[in-house]
Amino acid sequence: MVKITGTNTYIDVTIDKRTVRIAGEMIVGGFVCYKSSMTNWLIPENVPLTEEDKKDIIQKVSEKTACSNMVISFDEKEAVETESQKEPAETETKKYEQLSEPLDTDEKFFGFMNPIVNELVDLLKKLNEMIEAQFDKEEKAEKKFERDSFDEFCSNYKEAITPYCTEAFLKKWYRNSIGKPGDYNLLNENPIIYFTMKSELKAFVFIEPTQTSYGECFKFELRNENGKYLIDKMFYYFRREKIYHRMHWL
Repeated sequence: MVKITGTNTYIDVTIDKRTVRIAGEMIVGGFVCYKSSMTNWLIPENVPLTEEDKKDIIQKVSEKTACSNMVISFDEKEAVETESQKEPAETETKKYEQLSEPLDTDEKFFGFMNPIVNELVDLLKKLNEMIEAQFDKEEKAEKKFERDSFDEFCSNYKEAITPYCTEAFLKKWYRNSIGKPGDYNLLNENPIIYFTMKSELKAFVFIEPTQTSYGECFKFELRNENGKYLIDKMFYYFRREKIYHRMHWL
């Protein structure tokens, strides 16, 4: 029995009650493992891997994932890259790919993670910019609040979110406040992002402030509608409490 779990920077492979952690990187349609990181068992702790162990692990992992949506392969790349080898975060999208972690997710769903997380993050960052721009606009106006201006903002805001939400969510949607920093400003401060998926019907994304920050966290439930994952439910919570409060606006 072979069980494979992990994140976008490593996988844990369990074979006959023994587990090895293998460093690597997520690629489109799969995951590449670094052979050089295969030195010791994770369980039992610090027991060296023999050459036969390595060959057995590679064979079983390759066979298990050969026909899946998440093909796992092996190469000779060094497990620890030098500073000159590390790629800079060219875009915010790449930045969040590196932060995402699949929790309690079967390896066959790993390939869904980056597209879903990155599209959601891009949307939230755009919405945050809209919220802060409207706040700045009202600050500069002679009156602190102008109904026509705010109504126009709400109309544009709903137009922006419509392609990314289910009809059920949009029917409950409303927004009646803005501020600065915006609701999703945490995305500009190296947040922690978790991803979990147990079937193709739904995916869940959790976005939390850094460990040193205390503030609202968000949970998004995304539903598969004709192959596109749309926001169907949204919650806020605080990391220490883990009590989910339903939100009817984005």
